[in-house]
Amino acid sequence: MREALCVCFANPGSVHRAGMAAHGMLEEARRQVAASLGLRRPGDGQICFCSGGTEANNQAIFGTVYAKSRPVKNGSRGKILITDGEHPSVENAAAQLEGDGFTVVRIPTRGGVLDLDYLEKAADASVILAALMLVNNETGALYPVSEAAKILRCNSPGAVIHCDAVQAYMRVPFTPAFLGVDTLSVSAHKIYAPKGAGALYISREMIQKKRIHPLLWGGGQEEGLRSGTENVPAIAAFGAAAAEGMEEAGRRRESLHRLHTVLLEKLSPLVQINLPPKGVDAIVNITLPGIKSEVMLRALSARGICVSAGSACSARSKKISRVLLAFGLSEKEADCALRISLSHQNTKEELSFFAQALEEEIHHLARLR
Repeated sequence: MREALCVCFANPGSVHRAGMAAHGMLEEARRQVAASLGLRRPGDGQICFCSGGTEANNQAIFGTVYAKSRPVKNGSRGKILITDGEHPSVENAAAQLEGDGFTVVRIPTRGGVLDLDYLEKAADASVILAALMLVNNETGALYPVSEAAKILRCNSPGAVIHCDAVQAYMRVPFTPAFLGVDTLSVSAHKIYAPKGAGALYISREMIQKKRIHPLLWGGGQEEGLRSGTENVPAIAAFGAAAAEGMEEAGRRRESLHRLHTVLLEKLSPLVQINLPPKGVDAIVNITLPGIKSEVMLRALSARGICVSAGSACSARSKKISRVLLAFGLSEKEADCALRISLSHQNTKEELSFFAQALEEEIHHLARLR
């Protein structure tokens, strides 16, 4: 990132020497991110750089839905399938399309389990898009996207399948081909690169058949799909982090699993753990005993401990999480929930400190009630 800021600082679209150097950094990062997703050949698909997971999801959803105009049929412009626990960048995009005349069906994920029977019943020839996240950002639940894609290919052969893989990236092994999806989003800051960069994978078939349109129009950067001068410093760092993450992925996952096990052992006597049957070790969701999450957040923050009450993207809205309600929690339980995000860089000592602080604050706040 420092090299892109201080040495290769030119516009990567310029054809002079400095511009070509910046362009070289951009394309090296593209190769690195592509390799991290299992794309080894140029024909395996396109990597389109953007500002993060939110833009990538919006590009995939609006770009494919509006690629062709659809007349109203049976009172709808077409059916869109999503899970009922999607990230706001998918849920709110779907809600916007719902207001524009599309039918949106939300597939249940109660208990952190994607209801494949419900999906199979909802999937028919009218489905134009299915957007299914791989890992839930609040509960850590891991969904069987590859199984869902097989159902969709059979029942809804004309549908585009998108996967929000932001929380799964570098945490569980996958490739777009294995998942069976047409588009897939990832974000730089989930793998220790800067915030403000992300990527959208687009299959070769989508590109060849022009089944996706740009949202931003301008100079035609990113093969015409995302106009605007690329953020080379953040993208270069994204590529470097992807390459480093590939080399260390196994070690990081082992470290996270050990920390996850330790954390569950320490928390189980204190709180209700909202554990899905299958999930990632990087996210633990808990419900406090009658203490609102906002109160506990402030108490822990005063001790230097940073956890959250839900998605960081909507943390300031102070609304009860629809994701946790979809998981099966009551409104009261969801209002007393915390999301703990783990990194392989955390230590057992930090987990012990956190568990002790949490126990002390639970007793202290219980006395104040």
